[in-house]
Amino acid sequence: MVRSRFSLPTVPAGVAVVALGVLWGAGFPAIDAVVAELPPLGAAGLRYAVSGCIVLAYAAATVDRLLPRSLRELLGVVVVGTFVFCGYQAGLYLGTEHVTGATAAVVTTTSPIVAALVAVPVLGESRGRLDALGFCFGGLGVVVLAGPSLGGGSVSATALGVGMVFVGTALFAVGAVTVQVLDGGLPTVALQGWAMVLGAALLFVGAAARGEPLPDVTAMSPVGLASLTYVILVAGAGGYLIYFQLVSRIGATETTLVAYLEPLSATLVSVLLFGTSLGLRTVVGFLAVAAGFTLVSRETVRRTVAELRSTREGATAGRPSDD
Repeated sequence: MVRSRFSLPTVPAGVAVVALGVLWGAGFPAIDAVVAELPPLGAAGLRYAVSGCIVLAYAAATVDRLLPRSLRELLGVVVVGTFVFCGYQAGLYLGTEHVTGATAAVVTTTSPIVAALVAVPVLGESRGRLDALGFCFGGLGVVVLAGPSLGGGSVSATALGVGMVFVGTALFAVGAVTVQVLDGGLPTVALQGWAMVLGAALLFVGAAARGEPLPDVTAMSPVGLASLTYVILVAGAGGYLIYFQLVSRIGATETTLVAYLEPLSATLVSVLLFGTSLGLRTVVGFLAVAAGFTLVSRETVRRTVAELRSTREGATAGRPSDD
């Protein structure tokens, strides 16, 4: 239950979806700039250590329960922290050393496709021919982005980067589906906050295991420091606070549709601010992944469009008349 003494301003659901897609999408090229100056796992750990503390502070001000009360709830925190905030972020940050943020954003768009596949054995969901076609399109998009060399014996840096991001995305999907089985009633904002802190701790352990030096923020360039600030405060803490509001209003599944906007936002920021060129492979890969996403999530798309339309009509109906 949310306390009335403090809450975020309510904005139309459609505006919140677009804002979240833009904020998270712009975070991908920002990660590009960050990993160019900081060790990847240490940078990811720093991001979620700070963001997690901010989210927990928000949870303390808005929900009546901050701590897990059962083993089921504790396992939920462990699953999200390990798979979503450690595994996914590790794959993303390590992969972004080899591919652009725009390419990484397209790869992560396969998350709902992989989640639908994982839900078959975990949640007992059934899938039809259109879903199978969607899986094929998603896989084709990843292959196009990786651009494997059929005649060479070595793996290219691009293929390695795409592979790392895809593995991280798959771990995200596994965690997002599995936690549904472990739902014990802990408020989402509290669960995510603790999971961020746990994920950050695991990322720091991974950084130490890789022999990474400690992130030296004082040695960063102005662009790198601005990018780090953005991924921590804006895309990190700010983005998740918008996400929590959306989940409470239109549902977690429907909120995944922001994945449509993330690659577009990432590409625009990469081209306009960082001067990154957009290759044909990225465009074709995005179209293939988007087609797969649409097929697999077609019912979610319909529900979300209907929900956003009813929300907008309700807001319009509630406005005072000009008469």
